[in-house]
Amino acid sequence: MNDAWPRRYADEVLGGAADGERRRLAAMAAVCDPVTTRLLDELGVAAGWRCLEVGAGAGSVAAWLADRVTAAGQVTATDIDLSHLAGLSAPGLSVLRHYVTRDPAPPGAPFDLVHARFVLEHLPEREQVLDRLVSWLRPGGTIVVESIASFPVASSPNPTFRQAMTAVEQVLARTIGMDSTWARGFPGPLRSRHLVDVGTSSHLPTTGGANASAYCWALTLSRLRPRILSLGLATADTVDRALDLLTDPAFFDLSFATAIAWGRAPE
Repeated sequence: MNDAWPRRYADEVLGGAADGERRRLAAMAAVCDPVTTRLLDELGVAAGWRCLEVGAGAGSVAAWLADRVTAAGQVTATDIDLSHLAGLSAPGLSVLRHYVTRDPAPPGAPFDLVHARFVLEHLPEREQVLDRLVSWLRPGGTIVVESIASFPVASSPNPTFRQAMTAVEQVLARTIGMDSTWARGFPGPLRSRHLVDVGTSSHLPTTGGANASAYCWALTLSRLRPRILSLGLATADTVDRALDLLTDPAFFDLSFATAIAWGRAPE
């Protein structure tokens, strides 16, 4: 299974500079950003904070952080693919091409906040990367990790949707080493690293009614379709029927959840 793991998320699996990927990231932000920013607000992100946004994508969370910390603070938005961050600009905001698996801590460390959404579950070396992220916190600094969790998919009453979403999960596991079960153990990974004030929550958006979640998954499924078919994970008919469902205003179901964990470095 790990013969293809040298590939990463942006190595012609997902990511890249295509307009379709920009639309997919925008749909993802529409679904997830309200939950993310509400939690960051509750955790007290404020003017003057030094923040690290890992795997910044199109930069929507980084832009929100820059507005919150003001010019007195600092936000470093990192990714290995900067295609969709080119126009991101705000006082105190910098964009950095950065390999979180191997590069040194970005400028600005130690940080008041480290945030990573949909990053660690896509990395086979996720535990080592989490160690690195925690080490980049200042005493009292906060880390927030958001990861895909697959548990709603298996209970879908719609066999076409269930098979297609399972194929998405499997193709990412086989190409980049994604583990969509890892976050089911939250907040264990943060507790085991001796963080304090640890908490966890989950976000389970409805996918359907041709909403942003359905659009995001349709774009994801379309992008992964060739690999799903070549690996024999689903038939072309199943994928195409699932794509039809995702554009049907009458269709509703639950796809993947987002599991969220946070904690603070001891003072």
